[in-house]
Amino acid sequence: MRYSRLRALAELVTVLLIVSAAWFALRPATAHSAHYTLDKAAITYDGQVLKGKFSGPGTLTFKNGDHYRGTFKAGRFNGRGTYTSHHGWQYQGQFKAGVMQGQGTLTTAHKTYKGTFNNGVFNHTSVEKD
Repeated sequence: MRYSRLRALAELVTVLLIVSAAWFALRPATAHSAHYTLDKAAITYDGQVLKGKFSGPGTLTFKNGDHYRGTFKAGRFNGRGTYTSHHGWQYQGQFKAGVMQGQGTLTTAHKTYKGTFNNGVFNHTSVEKD
């Protein structure tokens, strides 16, 4: 009788340990805010990180003055954002997997391109001269 109680207790403890380990291993990852300085301070990032990759809202700034402010997914520009170049042009709109994809506006010194971008290429919808 005593042996069966001891065995039942050991089985219960084992099941609880297995359930606890499974919960710990399979729990959903949570994003956290971070600041990174990369490539000998040539790139800085401030924003959300999930599983070691930029994910969620953030700002990426390059040493040359270029910067991106918007949404990231798996370390790439993804969702709505604004990329501003030190050369004076700016793209504001949708990104997917790091490239301009979807509705957006590309503003240069002489023209504004509004419309749809597909894999980084502008599909002519309207061009406004400044």
